[in-house]
Amino acid sequence: MFFKLNVACILAAIAVLHGQVHASPAAGMPEETPSGTITIWGVPDGVPNSKRTTADSAAVPIEKRQCGSNNVNCSGSHTADRNACIQLVGSLSANSGQGVGVAPRSICQTVNGNQCCVSWANPASGLTQGELVSGANAVLNGCGGNAISGLTRNTNLNGICTTQCLSNRPNGCEN
Repeated sequence: MFFKLNVACILAAIAVLHGQVHASPAAGMPEETPSGTITIWGVPDGVPNSKRTTADSAAVPIEKRQCGSNNVNCSGSHTADRNACIQLVGSLSANSGQGVGVAPRSICQTVNGNQCCVSWANPASGLTQGELVSGANAVLNGCGGNAISGLTRNTNLNGICTTQCLSNRPNGCEN
């Protein structure tokens, strides 16, 4: 807990120095669940748009391009434990109707010390945890092995066409 708090403070200081605000733990998190620790990350509420990153405002509405194909690209960096990712997808499914909010753009689950995160590049108003399952499953099924890292392009998140990632980190998911 102390380590996470220090990391969040350091990230906030760097963001201020660079004039941008990046993901940080949302208030009231992490949450302990029967299958591990869930942490929701995002840009804090009340941060003016001028301080957000370019990706925050670069969402393309769904009607402007073909979306929902979940085109998978696998990666060898920032790999997460497959079992932790399976648990995360199970948690997302179990909480499928729970809203995520606009600012958080990452949900992480830690299982036996292994973190797996689902993250997305653009804010999506009205998003629920269940809408993150399809893209996460596409990476799980498309990227083999016990270590998983990958993304889906052209992912439909409540009408926003964006990129969704599955890896061991809560940030870095870009279009």
